[in-house]
Amino acid sequence: MSISIPGSSSTPSLTMAKNPERTRPAASISSSEDPVARTTPVALSGKALLMSRLFAGHAQEPAVTHPSKWLEAVDPIPFLTINDRKLLADVYQFANDEGADLAYVDNLACGLAYYRVDDNGRRILPQSPGTSFDREGHEVTYLFTEKNATTAARILQSDGFKSTQLDTGFLRHALDARYSALTYLNFEFVEQVVNKFSSVGATSDDFGGCFSHFQPNQKNWIKHLSTEVYDVKTRLPLSKTSVSEKPAGADESMSAATTRSSESVSMTLREAIKKYLEENALPTLFETLMRFRR
Repeated sequence: MSISIPGSSSTPSLTMAKNPERTRPAASISSSEDPVARTTPVALSGKALLMSRLFAGHAQEPAVTHPSKWLEAVDPIPFLTINDRKLLADVYQFANDEGADLAYVDNLACGLAYYRVDDNGRRILPQSPGTSFDREGHEVTYLFTEKNATTAARILQSDGFKSTQLDTGFLRHALDARYSALTYLNFEFVEQVVNKFSSVGATSDDFGGCFSHFQPNQKNWIKHLSTEVYDVKTRLPLSKTSVSEKPAGADESMSAATTRSSESVSMTLREAIKKYLEENALPTLFETLMRFRR
């Protein structure tokens, strides 16, 4: 568990970097486990695949939903734009022809849809120093795994990125750990899509084999805790003592006493809560009901 301290922005629609549950891909059926995909000999078009995978139950393709600060999306998929849907239909067609698991495309579609829900990422505040701490007072930072960080950098610096049909704004957002560290997006598959649907026009030789079975809920991040413990009120390290505050010629014992004094004044979140509960008794159920009657 970590505690996030929002900045001074008064805009209520802005949120901090996403919770892992918020970024979990939409439930989808792996095409390698789908009995219909295994037994149906009829070749489906990309548009038909998109409708069956993303808009199942709809007789017609739903209209594009536009983001609103008053609207909390239950299903992010309708937020995909017309261009998003056209590209995803082509990706479904290509992945199906190559024998890849279509759940990889579902995963990409879900990530892109949430980007649209968040007003093209504008509602997501980046991770910044001094905003997130665990219960012990350690500062919490989320980072890409080394493998994902390398892949993200390679995509952003590639020739395919310069001409890809996939929204480059989405790519910059999704491949930036400040905004999207808590992601389930498969970067290797994204890289293949970027290159295939660009002037490069090529993918790995064994595309179907590399993406034959989608593994859901693969965490692509690492959680980093600071070695220092912070006072969550002041956002300063508990052991921090300014050099300018030390009297000239002070000996080691004075320095140690000053540090202990500083630590006694500051407290972790757990200690602050404990102290509050000791000084302020929680009202009983009877007392709470009586307050409401007043």
